[in-house]
Amino acid sequence: MKAIVTGGNRGIGLEIAKKLLAKGFEVHVLSRSGIVSPPAGMISWAADVADYEQTIRIVDRIGPADVLVNNAGIMNTKTASDYCHDEILHILNVNLITSVRLSVRVAEQMAGSGGGRIVSMGSIAGEIGHPDIWYGISKAGIVNAMRSLARTFGPRGVIANSVAPGPVETDMMQSIPQERKDRLQAATIRQRFCTAEEVAETVCWLATAAPACINGEVIDLNNGVNYR
Repeated sequence: MKAIVTGGNRGIGLEIAKKLLAKGFEVHVLSRSGIVSPPAGMISWAADVADYEQTIRIVDRIGPADVLVNNAGIMNTKTASDYCHDEILHILNVNLITSVRLSVRVAEQMAGSGGGRIVSMGSIAGEIGHPDIWYGISKAGIVNAMRSLARTFGPRGVIANSVAPGPVETDMMQSIPQERKDRLQAATIRQRFCTAEEVAETVCWLATAAPACINGEVIDLNNGVNYR
């Protein structure tokens, strides 16, 4: 079994890669900086997912995969008026455009070989009015794209879902203002955010053991708080 994880060199992505490795997958991790001394069975590739052509060349070298996890993503501390044109294109390319194009390419291969599973990292930001407007737009788009893939390729065995975490205890949390973090945390049932391991466990369940009837869905992970 073969799995591809984008942005899998740290945080949630690395936890996902480790869990898939433990389940017996040959795991291919795509990231800009790569992984120093990856464990046996985990192959690290240097790739900037903002560049689709570079990304697809590497994916073609990897060959047909049973699982694709679109985890690579960036978030800025910008409001709508702070963005310039190039910054808009960059965040959309990383979070949405390359992920969708890659997913279509991989889904076509999966459909031709009997099926496979794709899981994409959405965000609660795609379901609410988020201060970083282009981040929210990109995450809303990736959730919609997985639903479209499920409808298009589901009849041929491809399962495509998303997860939509609220704030997660990762390095990305450092870009969220403390006042906002305190307010969001206070609204949770157990007064804490999800961990990277909890998100990774959910992603891996969708990528491996979840019933096939869960297709085109999005699973919220926000400790009981419906921010919508």
